[in-house]
Amino acid sequence: MKHQILLTLGCAAVLFAATGNASLAQNTQAPARDASAPKKHKIWTDDEVSTLRTPADDYVEQKQAAESAAAAAAAAVAEQAKSKPKSEKIVAPPRLSNPKSPEDADRMIAWENRDVDAQTEYVDKLRTQLEQASPEEREQLEKKLTQRIQIVEDTKKERDALVAQKKELEKKSGSGSKPVDSTSTTTPQ
Repeated sequence: MKHQILLTLGCAAVLFAATGNASLAQNTQAPARDASAPKKHKIWTDDEVSTLRTPADDYVEQKQAAESAAAAAAAAVAEQAKSKPKSEKIVAPPRLSNPKSPEDADRMIAWENRDVDAQTEYVDKLRTQLEQASPEEREQLEKKLTQRIQIVEDTKKERDALVAQKKELEKKSGSGSKPVDSTSTTTPQ
């Protein structure tokens, strides 16, 4: 039994000595690193970070940005619609529309009359500008003038079509409608 204890202690001493030497050997093989010195951390620059991104990452980022912009635009439109009172809305008849009643036709005819008046006023301004224009500007103003005169003529045709539609509506409605007032549908030239 004494032999066994001595043998166990001897083996333990040899193992202890071998372990100590191995750790010393590792320390001597490694460069002289100070254990108290902190490890240097990698500092990433913008150039290096962009290499880490894939095209898929860029696509996802663009998609998210587009979705957030669309959501913001939708929210702004919804907010604007909520904040705008309904009484402020200006109802303008669409061009070349078919009125549903004589009253609608009257409103549309009045709209067209105002449009003809405004366009005629603009044509008159263009004519005075044309008289005072230099030769370089004359050609451009003449083109603009002919375009505006055509717009006035088209608007007058639309108004005349509305007057005819109003007469048809009054015929259909029979005795329940007002008589046609011809002074409200014509404009002085």
